[in-house]
Order: sequence, then C-alpha cells, then structure tokens
Amino acid sequence: MGILNKITKKEEADVKKDKTVKAKKDVSKVSKVKKKAAEKMPSHYYDIIVRPHVSEKAFNLSGDNQYIFVVSAKANKSEIKKAVKNLYGVSVLNVNIINVPTKPKRVKGRAGMRSGYRKAIVKLAKNNKIDLIGEAK
Repeated sequence: MGILNKITKKEEADVKKDKTVKAKKDVSKVSKVKKKAAEKMPSHYYDIIVRPHVSEKAFNLSGDNQYIFVVSAKANKSEIKKAVKNLYGVSVLNVNIINVPTKPKRVKGRAGMRSGYRKAIVKLAKNNKIDLIGEAK
C-alpha cells in the first residue's frame, strides 16, 4: 500500500503543477494587458502632483519654461518627471525639489503650526509650454 500511495501522490502533485502553470500563464496574459492600460494614464500621477503652485515668482519662471508644482511628500524626481510628462504631454529636462518646512504661527493668541509641503520646479524643453492659468483675453 505504501508504494501505491506514493505513486498516486506523485500523480496528484503533477496534476496540481500543470494547473498552476496554466493558471500562471493565464494570469501573466491578463497582467500584461492591465499593465499596458495602466501605462497610458494611471491615477497615481494625480496623487504625485497635488496642484500647480501659483505665485508671482512661479508666473515669472513660466517665461523661462519652468513651472512650480506642489507635490506629494513621498514623490521623488523621476516620479515627478514621469507624472508631468504623462499628464501634460511635454518633455521635461530636469526637476528640482524644495521641502518647505512647517512654521509656528499664532492666531488670536493660540499657537498653531502652518503645514509644510514639498514643491518641485520643473524645467521643460525649449518649445514646450503648460497652460496652467489659461490665456488672458
């Protein structure tokens, strides 16, 4: 009986391996399709770039093809570069990151903290532009 049990266990193991191999092939086909769809416009690009930073300095820098964005605190330069490229359809030359620290403030005698944030200065290629504010008429 011991030999018969070993043979049946081997056959069962072989059948399980065949099923898992087929299942892995099917999953890999589905994951490839999902990856291609995700590469087009994943939602995490909107999580990386929070909003454009609108200020007088940012407006002046836009004349030099440099734009300022408030970005996620966990984003790095390459992620920001990919996000700007895919969201706005422009080619990015380089990205500089500035961490703005928290700052203590007082309102009506009560102590509080102004929240810190992270901003990125993105330099675009020569003929690329981003219309953040809209054309003035």
